[in-house]
Amino acid sequence: MAESFKPTPSLRSEKVEKITRDVLYWRRMKQLAIFQEPGNITSTSFPPSKDSGLVAVTSSVKLSLYDPCTSELITSYSRSKQSVYGARFRNDGRLIAIGGEEGKVKIFDVKNYGSSATGSKAPLRNYPAHSSAVHTVLFSASGKRLITMGDDHKICVFDITETKGDPCIVFENAHNDHMRCGDASAINENLFASGSYDHSAKIWDARNEEKQELLKINHGSPIEQVLFLPGDTFLITAGDHLIKIWNIARGGRLSHVMCNHHKTVTSLCLASNGTRLLSAGLDKRINIFSLNTGDYKLLYSLTMPAAILTLAISKNDMYMAIGMGNLLSIFRREPSTPMEISLSEAKIQNAGLEYRRKIRVAAPKPRAQERGGSRKTIEITAPAVDKNRIGRIDHLLRQYCHWKAIDVLFKGKYYVSAKPDLIVATFTEIHKRRALAVALAGRKYDTIRPITMFLLRNLFLPNYFPMLSVVAETLFDVYGDKVLDHQTLKLFQKLTEAVNREHIVQKNLLQLQGALEILFTMSRSYKNYYSDNDNEIFGDVSITPLPFSMNEKDHLENDLENFKEDLPMNGINNGHRERCK
Repeated sequence: MAESFKPTPSLRSEKVEKITRDVLYWRRMKQLAIFQEPGNITSTSFPPSKDSGLVAVTSSVKLSLYDPCTSELITSYSRSKQSVYGARFRNDGRLIAIGGEEGKVKIFDVKNYGSSATGSKAPLRNYPAHSSAVHTVLFSASGKRLITMGDDHKICVFDITETKGDPCIVFENAHNDHMRCGDASAINENLFASGSYDHSAKIWDARNEEKQELLKINHGSPIEQVLFLPGDTFLITAGDHLIKIWNIARGGRLSHVMCNHHKTVTSLCLASNGTRLLSAGLDKRINIFSLNTGDYKLLYSLTMPAAILTLAISKNDMYMAIGMGNLLSIFRREPSTPMEISLSEAKIQNAGLEYRRKIRVAAPKPRAQERGGSRKTIEITAPAVDKNRIGRIDHLLRQYCHWKAIDVLFKGKYYVSAKPDLIVATFTEIHKRRALAVALAGRKYDTIRPITMFLLRNLFLPNYFPMLSVVAETLFDVYGDKVLDHQTLKLFQKLTEAVNREHIVQKNLLQLQGALEILFTMSRSYKNYYSDNDNEIFGDVSITPLPFSMNEKDHLENDLENFKEDLPMNGINNGHRERCK
């Protein structure tokens, strides 16, 4: 029986795409519903409690409450005369506060909000807090205080347990420009932060009698969002396309800068119990960063169809609300996939993704039925014959279509960008058959250029150089005395210049190696000269450096010199000039 065709072996690439648990976790976030609002969405907010299934949205003059589980509108409030901003839930999820263009701050009872029992949508509190628009309202850690920040450069603190509408604390001239963001500490009743368009973020203490900030941070651009990290040790500021992390415990020292966005960052929020940071911007991207590893690594990115104005995520990471213009998009996390479950089990057993391949799934047993009888399960005892399936390139090599195989490899960008190992393996197989010159000859200019560009990118890679150097020499031998167009000739010249640069680099490395060997030799001589006074207790400590051998480098330099001399660029240029005359 004839032996089946053996597929072409390819070199293993060192680039490995890691499928981590975070990728599988955030990949399950799928769009559930889209709602259209009367104007641009100015804020989205989820309650801090895990058991509350609500999301608040402000747009134009309306405050809306949605149920993300059923994707239905629960109720809405639209009695404001001007736009409303900055919806924020209290920690227990029972109260919600909003600001507005009128300068008033209103607090509503979420549990009885527009219910049939009361039939009223009147706010519990209505504070005429500021003389201009209020974009940011915050609840303190206990929920008994309300912090408001207005465009009149003032910060007011209200005690919501009292019925009077006067603020108990007022910070005059807190900033020199509009304040559009802020955050309150989750563990300290009196600590909160504010961000402004004057490029500064400030940390305040309500107990400070001097009404001055505790710390001032210069972000360098208008600040769109500020956020406390768990523990109140770090503060995150977002402005322009940069996200900066500041160490408050060390006097506001800059700890890290993240520049993964291309346009202005508009929203920040925490997820996964404060171990993940989500950022959204006008570049239509949502980036997820790691906060518990210390390197603030980008774990995953989501791409949206439009610029993102607001972003909020629920406490249990189950739902996510995204405001894009006048559209509200609600995302819901799907159940765990088998790959994610396998990865969790593999992590417990200290194994990798290959653990999933070990899980055997029993094939369904075939059933047969005779005429007039009942269906019975039968056992197949005949061994299954393995089919030797080969790819398209191996199929062409099997038919000795070398010219066609190279044409298929360089016809598109798939093999060049995704499978360079297969290209090198194909060249190796054709070279073994002594058909490389025939496979490269007789080509048009548009098929020569991709081969030359591939050589420019991958010629000097260690795994590819032995074979690609032969391909380059053959290419120069075949087209060295032929007339080439301007673009192809320019690529050949770039290839020659790349070889010359590599030759210079190797020469400099050899010179550096020789200088190091001289230093090592002098070090050994110096050590032998002062080796008379040996230590009688511990003996003499001998440090002997290992000099590099020059044999392999000399051989590599000779190969590069021979390869450089074999390039007939002078012949190409002269022949091209004579035919142009």
